[in-house]
Amino acid sequence: PEDSDYITLYLGINDSHHEHGKGGDGEDPHGIIPLGTITDETVHTYYGAWNSVLSWLIVNRPFAHIGILVSNGCDREAYRTAQIEIARKYGIPYIDMNGDRHTPVMIRSQNPDISPEVKHMVMLKQAVNYPSNTHPNDAAHEFESYFIEDFLRRI
Repeated sequence: PEDSDYITLYLGINDSHHEHGKGGDGEDPHGIIPLGTITDETVHTYYGAWNSVLSWLIVNRPFAHIGILVSNGCDREAYRTAQIEIARKYGIPYIDMNGDRHTPVMIRSQNPDISPEVKHMVMLKQAVNYPSNTHPNDAAHEFESYFIEDFLRRI
């Protein structure tokens, strides 16, 4: 709505699956979505789609509090990095669901600063049924919700 007070964006998991033209999660992988560059203006790249959405929001919802949840389910670190770069480009606050100095590591982290052993331990306790189903289990959703709520209070 035009009078939106808060807008949070949590994008990228499925886009990253399409970058390599692979699926594996029941999703049709044939519509390849390349990463692109931070200056892209086309909706046919990951960066370009972000630029399109954020430019529109800033122009059309200038007083809304916008925040980005950096996705922790992307296939590669490049997608995590892209989300952080885009947030910084537009001066939009973000929370990195992959673990950083403000947030603990959560399921499916792509943060290269987190050790593989720690990532594996987190997957074991937070996945629905590791390794066959790496979606977050109920406890993982609850754990994430505390940090998301705190983030929302700050934007």
